[in-house]
Amino acid sequence: MTRILHIADLHFGAEHPALVEAFHDTAKALAPDLVIASGDFTQSGRKREFGAAARFFAALEAPVIGMPGNHDTPVRALHERFFRPWRRYDRSLEAEISDRFAGPSVRVECLRTARRAQWQPDWSLGRVSLPDLDTALDRLNAGDADQATRILTCHHPLLAPGGARGRARTARAEEAARRSADHCDLVLTGHLHETFAESLERDGRLCWFIGAGTTFSLRTRDEPAAFNCLDLAPDRIEMTPYEARSLDEGFRPAAPRTLALTA
Repeated sequence: MTRILHIADLHFGAEHPALVEAFHDTAKALAPDLVIASGDFTQSGRKREFGAAARFFAALEAPVIGMPGNHDTPVRALHERFFRPWRRYDRSLEAEISDRFAGPSVRVECLRTARRAQWQPDWSLGRVSLPDLDTALDRLNAGDADQATRILTCHHPLLAPGGARGRARTARAEEAARRSADHCDLVLTGHLHETFAESLERDGRLCWFIGAGTTFSLRTRDEPAAFNCLDLAPDRIEMTPYEARSLDEGFRPAAPRTLALTA
């Protein structure tokens, strides 16, 4: 059994300190083998926000796999956003976060869906590069990968409640979801601040597309701050969301859900 904590949308700069501390306590008690962080670690891409994120990740006892989200480009320093959009992220977090993981029972690859700018009014929306996706999927399936749970993580959802016309609206998401389902068991995402699990069947296999809530930011929407605890077995996944419905209580487990990996 492999235990993974799936977190997203930390938004340092708009975080609640009590929930940061509560998360560390809960993570220590859960003792995960791996933490997967699906982007938006800062609120505005400021250096001090990245510094807070770096200290947070450094204090975790498990390896961290992740990639930036749309909030992790400098919002106010536009010259950096256009010409060096990921420099602050790389300089601050490259020592704390890896973009892939390969173990005997689990493999993880990251896909970057955030963009520095786009030819549309809403720059927060994601866009999939299909060649980049194919490269990530090839890495997931290289060598003897049949016995491992294969996980792709990106910030923007590829499949979410409401489908392609819902709040996600990630460009090329439908094709990316189909390609991912042919090769992955799990696709872990953030961005929506919403906990969900949606499946897509391909050739008798199920790929689960799982979203995480905002872990401890003040930017909650229709549900409380939350993260997912995923316990992986060869034929199933036990998904338990942990929610913070009050600052006094910290994080508490919600009802677990068993996700089958075969149709």
